[in-house]
Amino acid sequence: MAGLYERLIEYSNLDIYPFHMPGHKRRIENMPPWNPWQIDLTEVEGTDNLHHAEGILKDAMDRAAIFWKVDHSYFLVNGSTGGILSAVGAAVKPGDMVLVARNCHKSVYHALFLNRLKAVYVYPEWIAEYGMAGGISPEKVEGLLQIYPEIRAVILTSPTYEGIVSDIGAIAKIVHRRGIALIVDEAHGAHFNQAHFPMSAAGKGADLVVQSCHKTLPALTQTGLLHLNSSFVDRARVEEMLSIYQTSSPSYVLMASIDAVVSFLKDGQRFFSIYENKLKAVRDKITELSNISIPGRELVGKYGVYDVDNSKIILSVCGKGNLCLNGKWLYDKLRCDYKLQCEMAMEQYTLLMTSVMDTEEGYSRLFCALKEIDSWIEDHNDQKENFSIEKNENWEEIRETEVAALTITDAFYAEKECLLFSKAEGRISGEYLYLYPPGTPLLAPGERISGKLIEKAERLKRQGFELCGLREGGAFLVCKK
Repeated sequence: MAGLYERLIEYSNLDIYPFHMPGHKRRIENMPPWNPWQIDLTEVEGTDNLHHAEGILKDAMDRAAIFWKVDHSYFLVNGSTGGILSAVGAAVKPGDMVLVARNCHKSVYHALFLNRLKAVYVYPEWIAEYGMAGGISPEKVEGLLQIYPEIRAVILTSPTYEGIVSDIGAIAKIVHRRGIALIVDEAHGAHFNQAHFPMSAAGKGADLVVQSCHKTLPALTQTGLLHLNSSFVDRARVEEMLSIYQTSSPSYVLMASIDAVVSFLKDGQRFFSIYENKLKAVRDKITELSNISIPGRELVGKYGVYDVDNSKIILSVCGKGNLCLNGKWLYDKLRCDYKLQCEMAMEQYTLLMTSVMDTEEGYSRLFCALKEIDSWIEDHNDQKENFSIEKNENWEEIRETEVAALTITDAFYAEKECLLFSKAEGRISGEYLYLYPPGTPLLAPGERISGKLIEKAERLKRQGFELCGLREGGAFLVCKK
């Protein structure tokens, strides 16, 4: 039987184009000519220590801090998850109340659990035309800080998985007037500050910013950066949390990959300009299609959207016409018929991730495929009902109150019972329910289960989505009454 290595080599040799992370797109001809075994070292004389950096690792992290113009930058080898856990743990004390964007990644919810935090949720605006979350408005943040003056930190995601950027500069000013810290999950924005892309939250006033180097840049998976630029968060506490949430045996291969990406960014303006031109060309072509929409800068100034990251290609077969085609239908068609592997599918759209490493051939294959699919939809216009979903312009993201019935920690440790999710209306959730990707919980422990959410879960299952959290037969854990 072939081992994991052999299976991965077999997959990588297939003619499947990767419109997904990691950002290096497996283009080994453009990667550093390293032998990973040769540089797979440990903390010996001359190699420094990530958790007490005084030599080559300190110099490398200083280079990152200088590039992003922040006080301190830290290498992450446990991905952005390790950075999120460390940032939250450093900014608050156990039992504190925090303001959290409800569309945050599950790692933020894990930080709430570990620190026994009370969460007040702020909801993004909703873009009904595309069935996706918009930005977090500064006005909502300010209003909730007035209602809940005991909040001790604010945690937001910007950009979102879909590339939606909130007005971090305005939010930072609001948050700092309260004397508390703003934490921004910028995992999908490590390429910001380049060419025509948005400015990083690190330059917009955020106190702690977490970036994934591997998502949109040519770095190895599991690499990231945590930037500290704050008078509200203690540096020593950040470093202590990093030593807790990151391995004590960090990979030098991964750390070298982070440093290589910093060097690439410093010298890569020319590559990013070429990248932006390629992106604009393919986006312009897609815009001309009759049945496939691609949202972009027209969203700015609406739905809480301050800026957009055009490196994310969102393909919607809901934006034109009266009927809405399933995003997973398009995802599967691109994968099965055209060997184009997208990053993820949602109900009303398919998301493709691009990077500076994408090729002209890749973009050409994509547009040719979309042109054929667009013509196919046109030719089968009278059969759309066979593969469409209902489009509801008034549908908004399922939401509960700003504060859950129980904290995530209390719900986690509560006595539980298992019952059919379809029969759980009104009960308090004992676990998470989410699609992965993107890893944003539809339901978090401690939240009350609504009938609308049950309806949405049933609809997602019918459309072929796999819901993490549902057990065999549709069973789900709830807290005992």
